[in-house]
Amino acid sequence: MSNRLVELQLYHLRLPFRHKFTHATAERAATDTVLCAALLADGTVGYGEGLPRPYVTGESVESVLFHVEDTLAGLLRQVEPRRFADLLELADSLPLRSDRGQIISSARCCVELALLDAYGKHFQVPLTRIAGWLGYGGFLAPANRDRTGIGPVRVSGVLDGSNPATLRKRLRLMRWYGLRDFKLKLGCPDDDQNLDLVYRRLERDLIRERVTLRVDANGAWDVDSAMAMIPKLVLRQVCCLEQPLAASDRDHLHTLADLSRIPLMADESLITPADAEFLGQNDLVDNFNIRISKNGGLLPALRMAETARKYSRDITLGAMVGESAVLAAAGRQFLQIVPQVRFTEICYGTFLLQEDLSRETMRFGYGGRLKSLTRPGLGIHIRRDRMVKFLAAPPRQIPLA
Repeated sequence: MSNRLVELQLYHLRLPFRHKFTHATAERAATDTVLCAALLADGTVGYGEGLPRPYVTGESVESVLFHVEDTLAGLLRQVEPRRFADLLELADSLPLRSDRGQIISSARCCVELALLDAYGKHFQVPLTRIAGWLGYGGFLAPANRDRTGIGPVRVSGVLDGSNPATLRKRLRLMRWYGLRDFKLKLGCPDDDQNLDLVYRRLERDLIRERVTLRVDANGAWDVDSAMAMIPKLVLRQVCCLEQPLAASDRDHLHTLADLSRIPLMADESLITPADAEFLGQNDLVDNFNIRISKNGGLLPALRMAETARKYSRDITLGAMVGESAVLAAAGRQFLQIVPQVRFTEICYGTFLLQEDLSRETMRFGYGGRLKSLTRPGLGIHIRRDRMVKFLAAPPRQIPLA
């Protein structure tokens, strides 16, 4: 039977959290995300997810829905690949910007992942094999793999900017669960108390180098505030400072990069391939925080990892707060292809969400460990009953045949 792509279906979902999550630019008790289903003529269905954040890429749910239909769907008519490699070439060519120059990372991501999942299932291909097809062979390092297939990286405990009492409780639970890398959100009212609290709880193991602590300001500081904070961070053995300045403040980032005594990480300032080249060429940061939805999908994320390696930058695989199992699965595929990842923040699943969308449990295990995914496509099964349960608007159908 034909494997022609016949339809895209778009679902705006609102996934409720178990508790609020707070940082310098937002507080949320749920996440609004877009799922894309790619339907093939033989009945195969693949799923992708794009999770827009206006303060990261300028996208909204409405813009994602619009650009999938207006910008991307027209490129997907008459798609009927003979081999999975043909589909990869098409997916790799999908644009990261609209005709008007707008960033469409989340829109591209949900479509790309849906295509990779659908045709991975059709051709019975696990996504780890894309490394060889698209020239990522240098990333594959089986000697670095542990028995899970993921590698030595473990999920970090991400601590939001909650009040100190709530923060204390969450840190205690993370320590009890064996996590050893921690990220604290700063740029919030209780910064000084929270930083001192976390440091006191981790001090002994920080001195013994059994745990790490990094902080993330989400672009909330100006250069003077950042320079004033750095001595405090040094005294508390913070190993990395993420996105201290607004993404638009490139001039002061040069100053901070020259003077900072702590390695810097780029997140909101790292959206496009041009951003990665600029930050790498000018030696402005030490670590790239790659997020699959933020950066446009699995294939652009891999390209960005390649740029990080070219400039000897560390790689962090981050996540948008509230990702469902679809983006979590894409993140695991990334880790199975790119072994040299310093930190990761994916797969919180039902540690944060009240319910997830997959039949499988996608949240990380004890100690932040992750298991590999070996089935074709993204490697998971999506429960449509849960998609229906969390619909925030009627689905949209885009015929392509």
